[in-house]
Amino acid sequence: MISLNTVYQFVDDNERIRIIHIARDNDLCAYVNLESSLSTPIIEMISVIEKKIDNNNLVEVFDPYIKIKSDNDLSEIEIRKRDEAWQIIEKYWESRKNDILRKKTRMQVFQEIAEIERIQLMAVRRIFSRFWQRGMTRNALLPDYSKSGGKGKEKNVKENKMGRRRVYSEDDSEGIVVTDVVKKHFEIATNKYWRTSQKKSLIQVYRLMLADFYSITVRKNKEIEKIIRGSDSIPTFQQYYYWFKKNENVTLDIKSRYGEKEFELKHRPILGSSTLEAPGPGFRFQIDATTADIYIVSEIDRSQVIGRPTVYIIIDVFSRMITGVYAGLESPSWNGAMMVLDSMVADKVELCKKYNINIEPEDWPCSYVPEAIIADRGEMEGYGVKNLINNLNITIENTSPYRGDYKGIVERFFRTINERIESFLPGAIMKDYRKRGDPDYRLEAKLTLKEITEIVLRSVLLHNIREIEKYPLTPEMIRDEVPPTPLDLWNWGIENKKGTLRKIDRNRFRMNILPRGKATISRGAVVFRNLYYGASELLDEILYKHLKLKSVDIVYDTRNIDHIYWLKEDGISYITFNLLERSRDFHGIFLEDVLSANNKAAKLRQAARKSQLQQETELDQTIMRIAKESTKKTNKAIDATVSKAKRLKDIGSNRAAEKERNRKEEAFTPDVDKKDVPSPIITFPDVKPQNTSQNESVAETSDFNSRMMEKIKLRKEKLRHDKNET
Repeated sequence: MISLNTVYQFVDDNERIRIIHIARDNDLCAYVNLESSLSTPIIEMISVIEKKIDNNNLVEVFDPYIKIKSDNDLSEIEIRKRDEAWQIIEKYWESRKNDILRKKTRMQVFQEIAEIERIQLMAVRRIFSRFWQRGMTRNALLPDYSKSGGKGKEKNVKENKMGRRRVYSEDDSEGIVVTDVVKKHFEIATNKYWRTSQKKSLIQVYRLMLADFYSITVRKNKEIEKIIRGSDSIPTFQQYYYWFKKNENVTLDIKSRYGEKEFELKHRPILGSSTLEAPGPGFRFQIDATTADIYIVSEIDRSQVIGRPTVYIIIDVFSRMITGVYAGLESPSWNGAMMVLDSMVADKVELCKKYNINIEPEDWPCSYVPEAIIADRGEMEGYGVKNLINNLNITIENTSPYRGDYKGIVERFFRTINERIESFLPGAIMKDYRKRGDPDYRLEAKLTLKEITEIVLRSVLLHNIREIEKYPLTPEMIRDEVPPTPLDLWNWGIENKKGTLRKIDRNRFRMNILPRGKATISRGAVVFRNLYYGASELLDEILYKHLKLKSVDIVYDTRNIDHIYWLKEDGISYITFNLLERSRDFHGIFLEDVLSANNKAAKLRQAARKSQLQQETELDQTIMRIAKESTKKTNKAIDATVSKAKRLKDIGSNRAAEKERNRKEEAFTPDVDKKDVPSPIITFPDVKPQNTSQNESVAETSDFNSRMMEKIKLRKEKLRHDKNET
């Protein structure tokens, strides 16, 4: 419970306040800041203040302004100044308290007091501020003459020594009684200054605690200074040290000062080896991921550097056999973890065959699920984790962050992989050897994700038959002459019935762990990531019960986008969508490369749209210019004396005249001018009259003329035809 005139200190910023008013019936109180040069009341709910006290965010501290002053020790001017100010407080504080506390009316009251008392408004504000800050007593209004002085002037020196007191007293003081309040100060200072990454010494923490809780605040040269109280008013370092050792929390101290990583790796008690946690193959698998020390290029466009791949590994704790592997562009997360989980249950012969590696089933006999999987929290947090637990009965054991020692088996394999990368592969990060002027290893990238995966797979196969140094062979293993290699330990564990291997349908496993996405329905096809798919079943039949369906939830594999899967409502069966011919260029490509291609295509489209926009803008400007010039010419040509009716009436005749003119201009003319070419001469044959009757002669003449006219007509048509062709 708070009390009037009590001084409290906020732990976060060391701000000290004094309670100057309490109204419990309204659950309100008022306080002022002791550090401000001119403080005004702040209204707050009592329950809020008390809650901060209960949460140790606000603690009670010694009153820095408690002073025992006798009038005999004061000068006449000090007494006069004090009493003049006190008269104002006595006259107005209690009678106008509510108006003074209320922000809206405070300045109005102060202005009235200044006018009545004939003093400056600022003087009224200083009087009330000093009264509130220094304890709301008469002597709280004493002027600070003892701290002031001028150049060449003597100060009024009393019995006590002037200036800031020493932190350490020269007497044999035994300190103060360590009450619950003092213990609370010890606790707050320890949490605030000792348990931080700044790694302060214990004596520094002690001094900071004295400055926070056992000091007097003074203003010197416009700067706030804290003067430590006398030795009889502060706890000694020995008292603080005794309390600290008695309440020491080594684990919390190390974590707070050096971090969780340091504690987990160097200070955490080692309880046993990883092998002891798994009595046989399949009891516990460990999963981890690392970013490979190499830059790679795109499968589609090898000129594009796409960054560094992330390598995921699953390893059997008992045998050290690597049971799953995956390389991709996903950062360590569930998206990558589920891919390596899928490889865990895959047929390893088929898996290696995809990367041009031929093995026998006995070379890598691992396609099982374990009882438990050990992983970092970030890698095994996702919607698929619940499916593993609920649907597949796999226990997930999340390790704390940075617990590299708990998964040290995997870490050693990662080191081996990166050593091989640095030794042989272009694009590898050479951290220790690069100098100024050396080529940028990122530009040296030559391998694709698929090629890196092949290298990792071959390294895994070698690991599984290599000797494990310092493996704790049991008497039974020694008796059976078991070589300490992962493959031999795996086989021995299964033969001796110590394994708990469980086989599971891969498709069922996939549907529980693989990523899910939305595919849209477009013109009889299913579209996902700009790739077009069709179904073995008619799409119309698939969507028959969902007439308004525009999208479907699908499951996909980032390593093979040739197929996507639509889960049916029964949760067991699914429909396979196959890549259509229009998207066959992406056959066998990783999803990462598809996304990279989509991104590049989007940039190309954006560039084309930008160029098109510029061309369309230029066309718009040209059209506007033509329209402007045409309008100007037409307006100039219009006869203002001609009526609108006349102009509209003449549209028909104007159109006919314009059409006739266009016909003449558009008429085809030959390239060679034939005006000067002489016309051909037609020769008529000589005809001798015969001794026939007159009627026969006339008939023959008429027939002859007809034939000649026909020839002339044909000749003209031929000439006209030749002219048109030329």
